[in-house]
Amino acid sequence: MRLLAFASVAFFALTGLAAAQPFDTPEALLEAVYAPYFSGEFSEDEAEFRSEALNALFEADAENTPEGEMGALSFDPYIDGQDFEIANFEIGEPVIDGETATVDVSFTNFGEPRAITYDLVFEDGSWKIDDLAGENDEFSYRLTEIFAEAEAQ
Repeated sequence: MRLLAFASVAFFALTGLAAAQPFDTPEALLEAVYAPYFSGEFSEDEAEFRSEALNALFEADAENTPEGEMGALSFDPYIDGQDFEIANFEIGEPVIDGETATVDVSFTNFGEPRAITYDLVFEDGSWKIDDLAGENDEFSYRLTEIFAEAEAQ
């Protein structure tokens, strides 16, 4: 059923008929975040997906990174890697507590299982990513901690 919902979102995104923001459910937000990994059509600005606080971390990292250098992120945190071949994509049932939610996303990337937990916040009438954590056998991370470590150096 989730695959059908995801296919619908991808179709509307590709045909330009996608509903305008805001993202009224955590699932709608995460389907929009992952749609480009299936369509190949990435936006240059992902700020609409992120909370004000998370956007501030991305902006501070960009400002503190010398031109031509790599910032705090050396990988794509949404896929826990640099390259992608996503399959078996699933969005778990959101756990909503007022204006925050936690949602697990799982998939395989080049056949390797990946699990990412999203911390979301309902902000300005829309669900937004406030933080995320990836867990796999080789590397675990929390996005806000990566930015904090980079700022401390």
